[in-house]
Amino acid sequence: MRLLVAALLIHQLFFFTADAAVPNCPDLDVLENQSDLSQDDLNNLILCFCKPDSNDDEKVAISCLYGSNLDHLMKATEAVKNASLVTTSISIQHMEFPDGGLPEFAKIAPQLQSLDIRECSGQDELQVGDDSFKGLEQTLRNLTIHSCNLMTIPKSVDSLENLETMAFSSNKLDSLGVDQFKNKKQLSYLDVSGNFITSIEEKAFEPLTSLETLVIGEHNFVNDTVVEEIGRLKALKTLDLSRADGIFEPPEALFKEIPQIETLKLSGCSIPKLEPGQFATLKKLKELDLRVNLIENITAYAFDGLESLQRLSIAGNFISNLEPDVFFGLSSLEDLDLGWNEIKTIPTEVFKPLQEKLKTFSLRNNPISELPATGLGNLEKLGLAECGFTSITADQLKDYPKLMDLDLSKCNISNIDEKTFDNQKDVLKKLNLQKNKLKSLPNLVKNLPAIENLDVSSNPYICDGELAHFVFGVEDRVKQSEENGHQFFVQNANETLCDRPYTLRGEAVLQVEPEKFQPYDEKSDTTTAPTTTTTAAVEETTTMLKIPDILVGSKTNDTLFKEEPRRDVYDISKTDDAKGVYSQKGSAAVPITIGAILLVSVIVVVAVVMFILKNRKAGGTEKTSPGKKSDKVVKMEDGMVEIELDSQPGTQHATPRRS
Repeated sequence: MRLLVAALLIHQLFFFTADAAVPNCPDLDVLENQSDLSQDDLNNLILCFCKPDSNDDEKVAISCLYGSNLDHLMKATEAVKNASLVTTSISIQHMEFPDGGLPEFAKIAPQLQSLDIRECSGQDELQVGDDSFKGLEQTLRNLTIHSCNLMTIPKSVDSLENLETMAFSSNKLDSLGVDQFKNKKQLSYLDVSGNFITSIEEKAFEPLTSLETLVIGEHNFVNDTVVEEIGRLKALKTLDLSRADGIFEPPEALFKEIPQIETLKLSGCSIPKLEPGQFATLKKLKELDLRVNLIENITAYAFDGLESLQRLSIAGNFISNLEPDVFFGLSSLEDLDLGWNEIKTIPTEVFKPLQEKLKTFSLRNNPISELPATGLGNLEKLGLAECGFTSITADQLKDYPKLMDLDLSKCNISNIDEKTFDNQKDVLKKLNLQKNKLKSLPNLVKNLPAIENLDVSSNPYICDGELAHFVFGVEDRVKQSEENGHQFFVQNANETLCDRPYTLRGEAVLQVEPEKFQPYDEKSDTTTAPTTTTTAAVEETTTMLKIPDILVGSKTNDTLFKEEPRRDVYDISKTDDAKGVYSQKGSAAVPITIGAILLVSVIVVVAVVMFILKNRKAGGTEKTSPGKKSDKVVKMEDGMVEIELDSQPGTQHATPRRS
């Protein structure tokens, strides 16, 4: 009976899949799971794929990927038509269009609702004909042409009266005109970011009475004409000016025209400071993004008036001090991000206005070494990663009895005791201690009954009997979770490795056999290389004296004795026989070396005396005719050359050297 039911279910699933698929136009998700494709199937494969709508069996979305062309698109839409289905969405990426540009979409998809064209191949402007959207005036709702080198918004877009979203981002637009938006009363989302817009014609945005989201940053220049037109958008709720040029302070004049906005994004601008009252008119603002500016100072009461603000991010700036009343007025704030700044100390009362509502707080990557009392008793998530903490105690965490998520990764914490998280033991669900300097851990899992996600990887653990308690606690929790159905996961278990003893170095802590967790004795642990390696190294150092080099030109005998401290440094290493080896080899080498030095010195003195004698004899010779050198002069020069050659290491003329 069970086999019959299973067969019926498989049969129904097969026919459901077959009915949902479009013949001759595969679903990419299904195709990825097929391993029995023949070479003919691959040769005939088009790079436009058909995915039936999960909510409406009659609707199909076509996606054309890199390498596709218009012929592939035509075949896909024809396949949908032959299956008595309707193409409602077309997405095209990296397609190289012919010189004629876009086709007449109404002919291949007369009920098209969404068209998304991105990353056009080539450097030429995408050609959008006057008939490209003819026939779609009532059906097309969403239009995106991204990064296709458009110099202006195509004329054929003017007739699309029912557009709800429109994006011409990352093109080459330098201005926006009145006619481009005159029929866009239904438009609720507009993205023209990533262009080179420096002006907007007067009243160009006036028809956009339903626009709620405007994205106009990223290289566009925000001047008076842009500000004036944005100010006409009385239905606007989200304004994104991220990475816009020309913003050196919050545009207060603009805020007065659009006090109704709820989300304001000013990240990546050039704002150096925040002054009181700059945001006071934005009474309904819920989210403010000021990341990656040039802010060094935030004056007290800078956010006064933002009583509805729930999320504030000032990460990635240069803030070093927080004035006591800097957060005054933020009575509704739930999420605060101060990460990637230069904060070293925090005044005790600075967070007083946030104590009731703040739930998420990040101080990531600040040079703060100690967490002071904050009074943030309702905090649920605290990020302290990459700070300067060397230890964390229960006293530092006593203000956070409701903390559920704590990130202490990439600090310098070397010790965690059993009572560190006592104040959070019944609520803490996620703890990150990754990349610290921990050598051991208490039984964290036993002490934190609510923990679900734990990361203690990339620490220099000593895998001894003390760490075994932590490992056994993890094993017990895993068994309990399987029995009770509760979630518990150890992140990066393969990177949680032993560092000592050397016999276990590199092994995963949670995979070490129980009997290998033994008391650790640092003195008996093998921490040095074998003595044979040390002996060879000392012998090599002793024999490489290079006596000829010492005696050449500017080098003197002092060089020999300057080599002695190097051996002392080597002796400082914790090898057992280095000094013994040196005493055996060095005792014979030093007399031989000194004798060689004296012998060569005598040779040099004799050579100098001979040169002087030759020079005197040359001075007593008869004068020669001008232009002709005497034989004695030549011999003198030969003698100088001979001496110079003798002074060069490795020459064949040094007769004394052979003796």
